[in-house]
Amino acid sequence: MKKVYVLLFVLLLSFVSYAPVQASDEKVSISGSSILTAKQMGDFVLLKYPEPKLTTVDIYRLADLYLSLGRQEGIRGDIAFAQAILETGYFQYGKDVLPEQNNYSGIGAVGGGAQGAYFNKPEEGVRAQIQHLKAYANNDPLVTEKIDPRFDYVKRGIAPYWTDLNNRWAVPGEFYGERILAIFSEMKRINLEIPNVGSQWTSKLPAAAVYLKADMPLISPDGSVAKTLKKGYSYKVFGTIGNNYNLGGNYYIAANSSKMSVYIGRLHIKNKDINLYRPDGKVHRKLVPGELIKVFSFDNNAYYVGGGYYIQRNAGVSFYKGTIQINADSSLYDSNGSVARTLKRGQVFRVYAIQNNKLDLGGGYYLNYDKQKQSYSNH
Repeated sequence: MKKVYVLLFVLLLSFVSYAPVQASDEKVSISGSSILTAKQMGDFVLLKYPEPKLTTVDIYRLADLYLSLGRQEGIRGDIAFAQAILETGYFQYGKDVLPEQNNYSGIGAVGGGAQGAYFNKPEEGVRAQIQHLKAYANNDPLVTEKIDPRFDYVKRGIAPYWTDLNNRWAVPGEFYGERILAIFSEMKRINLEIPNVGSQWTSKLPAAAVYLKADMPLISPDGSVAKTLKKGYSYKVFGTIGNNYNLGGNYYIAANSSKMSVYIGRLHIKNKDINLYRPDGKVHRKLVPGELIKVFSFDNNAYYVGGGYYIQRNAGVSFYKGTIQINADSSLYDSNGSVARTLKRGQVFRVYAIQNNKLDLGGGYYLNYDKQKQSYSNH
């Protein structure tokens, strides 16, 4: 049944994609803050085309680059990603630009078989697109080093809104901005999920933590503002409610990638010679034994730590969800369910996984969570 629902959703998206696009009076600024998450953006593409033709970066890391580089320049990275979807045909290409060019927006592809600009790395292609959008959107100076080869050809600030790109970014380009916004509108319908957690979280313990980069209203279950949560602090996340993060008791904050970062655990660097990699696979720096790095998602190959950067999975690193402090004597169980020993008050242990209220403390041992006897933290 679940596969049927997914198929129906894909068919619905396909129908909307080919609906006629008409001129719109909607004014959406190119400048501004993104609201979607990389998970939502990547999921949207994969629902349409499960195998995007990308070279050295996967779809979620690419989405993360749009958000992080857009944030640096003050450009809507989530809508810029929608523009890339339009330009590349959901990263299937097939026109003048080739996947290995890392050119996601057709920069320099002016028709007549001209393939346009080549960029050495995915992040360079994204940065060039963001910079080109900034050239159109406003007169603010670039924050990042200029890489857009056509930046100086644009009359600065001539197109502050997405629909102002009509017949400018692409010629002919009637309804060009409307098409971008239509894709973005579809993308917003993707339900919010916490990476490696999903939409269903059965434990009473938090699934993740959210670090606020700006003050955010905490909304009560009845929709009123309960209080304002201050930036610079982390808060426990118990799952999602629609496109909001549940902070407990169905009190929630609206997801907004520019104002928060949600992390699912930390990585403990145990050995030397562990590398932090850039999105293109090049080494960014060596990590120091004892470092603790926030983890936003992971797969079978790597832990992803933001901005498309990652750390390879190996025996020299250890991922954990949080820590448990023992406030009263508690039984530690082995894999057979037998009591292995008693944990004493004041001891603190790392929690490597959570299944309902069973906490994996490593080595095949687990603890049954009891809030009267233990305190869990994932900040």
